[in-house]
This record gives sequence, structure tokens and C-alpha cells, in this order.
Amino acid sequence: MLVWPILSSLIMIFLLIIPGIFFKKRTIITDNQNGAVSSIVVNLTWPCLVIDAMQMEFSIQTLKDTGYMLAVACVVFAILMAISFPLSKALRMTKTKQYLAVFMLIFGNTGFLGIPVIKALYGTEAVFYAAILEMVNDILMFTVGIVLIQLSAGADLKISPKQFLNPGLIGVIIGLLLFLLNIQLPEMLAGSIQMIGAATTPLTMFVIGFQLGGLKLREIVGDWQVYVISFAKLLLVPVITLLVVKLWAGEFSLLEKVLIISFAMPVASATTIFSQQYKGETAFATKTVLLSTVLSIITIPIFAIIIEL
Repeated sequence: MLVWPILSSLIMIFLLIIPGIFFKKRTIITDNQNGAVSSIVVNLTWPCLVIDAMQMEFSIQTLKDTGYMLAVACVVFAILMAISFPLSKALRMTKTKQYLAVFMLIFGNTGFLGIPVIKALYGTEAVFYAAILEMVNDILMFTVGIVLIQLSAGADLKISPKQFLNPGLIGVIIGLLLFLLNIQLPEMLAGSIQMIGAATTPLTMFVIGFQLGGLKLREIVGDWQVYVISFAKLLLVPVITLLVVKLWAGEFSLLEKVLIISFAMPVASATTIFSQQYKGETAFATKTVLLSTVLSIITIPIFAIIIEL
């Protein structure tokens, strides 16, 4: 196992932030136009990315693996939910930031960053398991996650089916039905969906870069709450996952390694997209996404080495 493939994947994705910063500094596009880019990601490219990731051949073993990963992920998510609220209160965060902090601790960059890193570490076979976990992650993100984002934006929460029926969840439902019915889309349609979904990562990082371009350096380095959330996400979360997996399985097979590395990912870049979409704490989200992504260049290789010992 080489450390360089991990670092190169992280650096490659991190470089995608630069165009967004440039466009903001040069005022090439407006905030409203950047908001339109966010809307394209949420309503089009991301659902396509989810559908493409779930285009797998159905098998009973796949269903068992999905159930196993769902069970482990739910246990980890439940633990994170239990500790994240007390942690955010201890940090004396505002109510809106508390909900956003919970979202950031629970949801990592398992798709945009996780899948390329896992492929670099463990090969194509591991991408299959990473896609399953991404499916679980998306189901929870577009249900529980959306509620947390709405609360962080100070919106009046009215629980109704319409709130959960967003494009991202519709993409998950379509992908899941195609998987369960073992339906493979025609090559032309599947190729188009794959191409649209592939735009998600560069567009998302562009939005993050654009938001970053509007911040001053002292706003990033001077916010100690951002550091605490970033370190909790990059160190505490994967340690909890490692312990859960160790107690559950005993040994680290390829499936368990994918689980641990996936939970070692930095804060989900979707945090910025959703915060902007719902007019929440976008600056706080952007700073935490950026810092955790930079620091993950150090922490991900550490955990990749630990699980091989």
C-alpha cells in the first residue's frame, strides 16, 4: 500500500477549488449565479451520480453486504448523534451552528472524495462496497440530513412527506429500485447519466471555492470552533467506527476497511451546497469543509496504515 495514491487523490480534488476562488475574486460571476450552480448540483448532477453509483448487478450477497453496512453505519451514526449535540453545546455554538455541526460530524465526503481514495487504496473491487455505503449515506443525508440543515438555517420545521421528496432522495429511490429489480439502463441512457453525475465533484468544489473567495484569511484561521469540528470529524469519528467494526467483526476484511476509511473522510462538501441552498451558516460550513479536507491529507493515510497493522 502506497501513501502517494491517497495524497494525489486528495490534492487533485482540492485543486478544483481554485477556479471558484478566481471567479469570486475577479467578480466573473455573481452570488446569484453561483447559487444557480448549487441548484444544478442539488437538483440534477447529484441525483444522477447516485443513480449511476447504484447501477450494480443484483445478488443475495450484495443485499447481505448492504444490510451489514447499513447496520454498522446506523450504529456509528447513532453514536455520533449522541455525542455531537453535547459537543456542539460545550463549544458554546449558536443553535443554528449546533445543528450544522451535527450534520458535519455525521456526514463525510464519502462519494466525491471517498470513492476515488478507496479505489486508489484497495482497487476496483472495493469501489463496489464504497458505492453501497454511499447509497446508505445518501438515504440518511436526504432524510435526516435535510432536517438538520433546515434547522441550522432557522427554518420552521414541518414534518411532511413533501419535505423528504427532494431530487436527491428521488435519485436514491430510482437507483434502489433499479438495483432490486436488477434493471440495467440502456447504454446510451446510462452513459448520459454517468456523464452528468461526473460533473458533481468539480461543480461542488467550484461552489466551495467561490464561497472561500469571499472570506478573509483571518476568518478561516481564527475560528477555533472550525478546528474542533474538523479534528473531531477526522480523528474521533474514524476511531469510533474502528472500535464498532472491531467489536462487531473482529477482523478487518476488505468490507470493514472500506467502512473505516469512508468514515475517515473529511466533512461532506454537500454541507456548503445545502447551507447555501437553505440560506444557512454557509461561511461556517465552507471553512470547516476546507480545513477538514486539507487536514485529511494527513489523517486518512494514518488510518489506512493502522488498519493494515
